[in-house]
Amino acid sequence: MFFTVSNLKPGQKLEANGSLENQEWLRHSFSTLDIKIRAFDFDVTIEKKGEFVEVEGHFKGRADVPCVRCLEDFNIPFDHKFRLFLYSEDGTYAGDGGEHELNDTDMEFGFFHGDRVDLGEIFREQVILVMPDYPLCKPNCSGICSCEKHENPDKSCTCAENGRKNPFSELKNLKLKK
Repeated sequence: MFFTVSNLKPGQKLEANGSLENQEWLRHSFSTLDIKIRAFDFDVTIEKKGEFVEVEGHFKGRADVPCVRCLEDFNIPFDHKFRLFLYSEDGTYAGDGGEHELNDTDMEFGFFHGDRVDLGEIFREQVILVMPDYPLCKPNCSGICSCEKHENPDKSCTCAENGRKNPFSELKNLKLKK
C-alpha cells in the first residue's frame, strides 16, 4: 500500500488498519522474509507535519521462525508500537539538507524517495526489528548432532555409541609450536 505525500495536507491524518488475511500488498511485502508470518493485524496513522511525515502505528501477530540451533520452525508472538519520522531523500521536505551525526533519538528517522511511501516496506522493516537476534525454540535446545538428527534434550543422541566418529576429534591431537 502506497500513500502519496503531496496529497497530504499539513495536519491531515490518514488512517489505515487491516490484517494479513485481507491485504495482498502486505503478504507481498513479507514474501521475501526468511520467516513465515502467520498472523498480522495493524493500525497506522500517517500525518504530514511541515518538513516530515510522521508514521505512527501498532501491529501484533505471530511468525514461524527457524531455531538457530536445530533449524526447526517455532512460533513467536509479537506486539509492537512504532513511530517514524520520514524525510524526503531529495530534500523536498528535509530542513537544511546538511549532514549531522546521528544519535539515539535519530533512529526513529527514515527517508523516502520520490513522492510515494510504501507502507508494506515500513511494516516489513518493523517486523525484522522485533524478531529476536538469536531465536531458540527452547532454552535447552541441543541443536543438530553430527549425525544430522535433532537431539532431544531429554535423551542424547546415540550416534557416538554406534561408532560414528566426530569429524573434529582429530583436533585434540594437534600440537602447536611455541
